Amino acid sequence: MNDRQLIEKILAHNDQAFSILVEKHKKMVYGTIFRIVRNKSDAEDLFQEVFLKVYSSAYQLRNLEDLSGWLFKIAYNKSISFLRKKNPAKANSEQAKKSPLQMILAHINYAEKETQDWKMEQDEARVMLFSAIDRLPEMQKKVLLMHKFEDYSHNEICLKLNLSQAAVESLIYRAMFSLRKFCHAHFTKHLK
Repeated sequence: MNDRQLIEKILAHNDQAFSILVEKHKKMVYGTIFRIVRNKSDAEDLFQEVFLKVYSSAYQLRNLEDLSGWLFKIAYNKSISFLRKKNPAKANSEQAKKSPLQMILAHINYAEKETQDWKMEQDEARVMLFSAIDRLPEMQKKVLLMHKFEDYSHNEICLKLNLSQAAVESLIYRAMFSLRKFCHAHFTKHLK
């Protein structure tokens, strides 16, 4: 059953379709939440809240082909809202997996990073990034979300989406290229 069929059945109050939807997307939703809140108990609570929101507002989904993007946005927004309520400082210093370069940059001007300006810049960067992800062509977005947020390997994506290894690699490359280009244009515009 594809996402469109699941949503149509959920709108018809089919609880089995909702269970299938949760099972199908739980890895991505939980992974997104956990990467942000970094606490198993909080992530489990938020996971339930996300799917309650999905169940109660499925009728608001405009693009039935973009269910994973919609779920991602709900999970992200719920997680950030939760952190802001629980600990405003933590909401702006999310500890995701960092590359060596990011770890070095994190130690530069540490005191400066705790300012309100820095927190606002972090929020703006997150919003800009997720806006850029939203603008990607559907297959690029789907493959990128599966790879980066659901931790699927290239081979797993190939099997799930019935794509060749070259197609998956190409979609990820093009998505990352588009994101870099969008981010570069965004920040260049703001530096002028």
